[in-house]
Amino acid sequence: MTVVSDTSPLRYLIAAGRMNLVKHVFGRVLIPRGVEQELTDPSTPNAVRQWMAQRPPWLQVRGVPQPPDPHLAQRLDRGEAQAIQLAIDLRADFLLIDERRGRRMAAAMGVIVIGVLGILLESYRQSLIQNPFEIVAQLRSTGFRISLRLLREFEEQIHCLGG
Repeated sequence: MTVVSDTSPLRYLIAAGRMNLVKHVFGRVLIPRGVEQELTDPSTPNAVRQWMAQRPPWLQVRGVPQPPDPHLAQRLDRGEAQAIQLAIDLRADFLLIDERRGRRMAAAMGVIVIGVLGILLESYRQSLIQNPFEIVAQLRSTGFRISLRLLREFEEQIHCLGG
C-alpha cells in the first residue's frame, strides 16, 4: 500500500501522542520534502520538531519527481501541493490530508483522501483504540479544528460500528 501525507494529520497526531495509529493502520507513509520542512519549521510545536528529529524509518521523505501542477501550486501551500502531486505521481492508495480545499482538489484529481477522523475511525474499527472521542478531545486541545457537522458524522460512524 502506498500512502502519502500532508502536514496537518501528522502534526496533530504527533502533538497528541498518537502517531502509532498511522503506523498501525498504514505501515509505511511517504511525505514530500515540503511537508518535512513544515514539520521541522521553527514555528512548529517543539514536540513535533523533536519527533521529526528522531522519526522512525516507516515515515520516509521523498522528492517530488516533477513540480506540482500549477493549478495546485497557485491555490495551496507548498506542502499540500507537493503531497497531492506525489500522491498522483506514485498512484498512491491514499493521501492523508485535512484541509478542505486540498481535500477537494485532490479528490477532483482522482486521489482518495483520508483525514485524521478517518484514521481514528479505522483505528477504532481495528480495535487499536477504545475511545475515539477521547482522542478527538486530545487533538482539539492541540489546536485541531473540526466542524460540528464533521464531528456529528464521525460520531454516527462510530456508533454504527458499535461504539
